[in-house]
Amino acid sequence: MGPGILVIVYKGIGDVLLTTPLLRALKTALPDSRLYFLTRRPSRKVLEGNPRLAGVFYREDKPLAAIRAAGIDITFDYMRSTSSGFYALFSGAKKRLAFKFSAGRLFHNILPEKKQGGGYTVFDRLELLEPLGIPPAGPEMELAFKPENAARAGAFLAASGVKPGEFTVTLDITSPREHRRWAPENFAGLADRLASELGARVIFLWGPGELDYVKAAMAAASGKHLLCPDFDLLDLAALFKQSSLHCGTSSAPMHLAVSQGTPTFTLYAPQNSPQSWSPPGPLHAWAQGELSALPLDSVWERLRAHALTLKKVPA
Repeated sequence: MGPGILVIVYKGIGDVLLTTPLLRALKTALPDSRLYFLTRRPSRKVLEGNPRLAGVFYREDKPLAAIRAAGIDITFDYMRSTSSGFYALFSGAKKRLAFKFSAGRLFHNILPEKKQGGGYTVFDRLELLEPLGIPPAGPEMELAFKPENAARAGAFLAASGVKPGEFTVTLDITSPREHRRWAPENFAGLADRLASELGARVIFLWGPGELDYVKAAMAAASGKHLLCPDFDLLDLAALFKQSSLHCGTSSAPMHLAVSQGTPTFTLYAPQNSPQSWSPPGPLHAWAQGELSALPLDSVWERLRAHALTLKKVPA
């Protein structure tokens, strides 16, 4: 039986997704390994369909006994906190990896220095493989949805009159963090310009507690745009798979879109690094600035140029 490996990331859905390339690298190098993930319940749908995993533990369940029973030999702790270190230490693993931090020696016995470079977060995650001599297996994130998710997304698009191959843009205008929010009337302006100048069908996304906010933004638009149904994470992934471009704030939907190979355009506040959160390459672009003062015209020029380079709309 191969080694039991526990990966610890219980921050956010995007953070969990950004760790899925690590699972692929581990399973490629150690095909007999048993991979487990410790996270929080909001990430359940991101992980429970992942065929590389032998099991998922949820912090809310106080899973230490179950983790010890799984037979863990190696831990990867990306939280670098007392609580995550506790799970690593008491998992029974003989090899416990984390990037070096002040209290790290209390919990872990392999603590490499994190390289300084400000690169894409996926590459940072894969860097922790180096002490074990395990090579990366590509930076692509993995999220598998089911046929019923694809059917729901397809039915919504068809009922909305969106034709196959039509330039379709999903728009995520919300964020729980105030500094990541751009004025909703600005997003309404982007939607109108995407439709009038590029012939796009624009779909406004929303999540729990966000519907009224999004509807108010749509009401500020001059044109008529589409409102996404009450889709879960896997339905959204299926919608992104059938979309031409995702545009919006730096949040979980952006990472979901990337996991489906969908191009993105992201608005970043000064506190957040595009180099850390957007993948490198021509499919992904951004605008950055103090969002309370970032003008619509400058964002639109960058978005329009990016959309035209995707070769899915006429120049």
